[in-house]
Amino acid sequence: MFSRRDKIIKKDGSKPSDIEEDVAKAISSLESSNKAQKLQLIQIFINSVENVQLESEGSTSEYLLVKIPHRSLGSFKKVGSLIVDKLEQ
Repeated sequence: MFSRRDKIIKKDGSKPSDIEEDVAKAISSLESSNKAQKLQLIQIFINSVENVQLESEGSTSEYLLVKIPHRSLGSFKKVGSLIVDKLEQ
């Protein structure tokens, strides 16, 4: 079984940040709790996570920018809404 660190693939081998650890932990917990989508969730990895602030019409919103490898894209398209819901919690 994968641990949360196995969900993070860094190109330069650097240590994952706290926010990357949190996102990997959320994906891993989804894997263990959602048996129906487990095959897709196993194939999803993250490269990096950043906090991004966007300004629109005078208001500022903060978002998480989660970068995934191309090989995870197909699986993410199938279960992306499930992951987004989990991260929004």
